[in-house]
Amino acid sequence: MAIETAEFVSKYGPWALVTGSAEGLGASFAEELAKLQLNLLLLDKQQETLETTAEKLRQQYAVEVKTQVVDLSDTNYLDKALAAIGGQEIGLFVSNAAFGQVGPFADTAIDMHLKSIQVNITAPMQITYMLGRKMLERGRGGVILIASDAAYHGTPFVGQYSATKAYNLVLGEALWYEWGKQGVDVLSFAPGPTNTPGLRRSNPKLKENKKVKGVMLPADTARAALSALGKKASARPSLRTAIDTFIMSRLLNRGAAVRILGEKISSNLKSTLHLKTQD
Repeated sequence: MAIETAEFVSKYGPWALVTGSAEGLGASFAEELAKLQLNLLLLDKQQETLETTAEKLRQQYAVEVKTQVVDLSDTNYLDKALAAIGGQEIGLFVSNAAFGQVGPFADTAIDMHLKSIQVNITAPMQITYMLGRKMLERGRGGVILIASDAAYHGTPFVGQYSATKAYNLVLGEALWYEWGKQGVDVLSFAPGPTNTPGLRRSNPKLKENKKVKGVMLPADTARAALSALGKKASARPSLRTAIDTFIMSRLLNRGAAVRILGEKISSNLKSTLHLKTQD
C-alpha cells in the first residue's frame, strides 16, 4: 500500500529517530523515511558505515540527516543522542537495534545476557517513554518496536533474545491501545527472516539484495512496517509469515512449537559448525 507523503509527515514529522541504522533493516527504515521527506537522527555504534548511510540519504533525498555514534548498552547514550538535533521535534521512533547470541543459554557469559537486556529492553523502553510523553503532549506521533518471530514463544538456543523481543511485542501492543486514543500510533512489528548482514553472517550462501524464498529484502520489510503503522497493534511483513506464526503459536501447543524450533536450530548450529571446520 502506497503511503501519502504529506499526510505521513504531518502525522509523524518533522524528525524520525532510528536505532541500529548503519546497515541492514535499520538503514532501509532510514531510506524509506527519507523518501517520505522526514529528517533523520540515526544512531548506531558503527561510525564509518553510519556516516556512509547518512551521506547517501542526504544526497539522494535532500533531507537533514544527523548521526550519533552510541552504544545502547551504555546507559548514558540518550541525552548525547538527542543533543545532536538541538531540541528539534521527533515525531517517529523506530526501535531497530538489537543484540543477541545463538547458543546454549548456560554457555553464554552473563555479561552478554545483561547486555541484551540493556540493548533490547531498557533502551527501547527509555526512548519510548521519553519521546512518547512528548508525543502525547502534542497529540500525534508514532513508535515502531521491532520484535521477532522468536517473540511468540520460547525459542531454544536464542532463549534470552526471544524473551527480550517478547517484551517489545507485548509493550507495543499495550501502548497501541493506551496511546492510540491520544493520537500516538504504536506498532509491534515482527520482521521474519530478512536479508540483512546479520542473517548473511549465519548463512554464508545468502547474497546481499538477492531474493530467496522465505527471506524478505530489508526495503520490503521496512515498507510493510511503515504501512501497518496506525492500523494494527502488531503486524508481520507478509501473509506467509503471519500464517507461519499462527500455526506455531496458535495451532500447535507451546511445547510442540518449542520442540520443533529447538530441533531446527540445533540442526542449523551443527551445520554451521561443520562448515567452519571445513574452512
